[in-house]
Amino acid sequence: MMPYLTNHFGNPSAVHAYGRTTRAAIEKARKQVAQALQVSPGEIFFTSSGTEANNTAIKGAVTSLGVKKIITSKIEHHCVLHSVEACHEIYGTEIVFLNNNELGEFDLNQLEQELANSKVPVLVTLMHANNEIGTMMDLETVSRLCKTYNAYFHTDTVQTIGHYQFNLAENPVHFLSGSGHKLHGPKGIGFLYIHPDIHIHPFVHG
Repeated sequence: MMPYLTNHFGNPSAVHAYGRTTRAAIEKARKQVAQALQVSPGEIFFTSSGTEANNTAIKGAVTSLGVKKIITSKIEHHCVLHSVEACHEIYGTEIVFLNNNELGEFDLNQLEQELANSKVPVLVTLMHANNEIGTMMDLETVSRLCKTYNAYFHTDTVQTIGHYQFNLAENPVHFLSGSGHKLHGPKGIGFLYIHPDIHIHPFVHG
């Protein structure tokens, strides 16, 4: 990072040489993230943090995709729980919390029942690995359930990106969040993968 904190200070949106140098580094990083997930670089959006990425996915699903119901768990990261609560308070989104056992594992049968009985667009948001106790979610199973019942699926991979292999072609998700500081990247950088078939409105314009 040192060259980009010292000498390569150009605005990546500018067309001059300083800007182009910085832009090339950003696009290289975008390709690296995309390769780790086996997706296209155009599906990776950089944010200021994993928190911003999670907020963008959850609130974007409600405001842009018409989600009326969110299925999650009570042991998600605060930025997910607070985003879900905000959607309930502001937009009236229904919230369903899955039951967790003493190991932090959530009830897959309950998840399937909720998906099967839903008559409105649904977002499932569950973290890949819990940030406090390390419990892993079965990404393949949840992905398959969401696909079967036409639900949107968001997963927070802040704890696992760079440490586990992902193949989103085999285990599709609609949103996937990550953060740079968990794999020796700079502080204040996150990313959001967005499936190419869906489009959400940006938080920030201009």
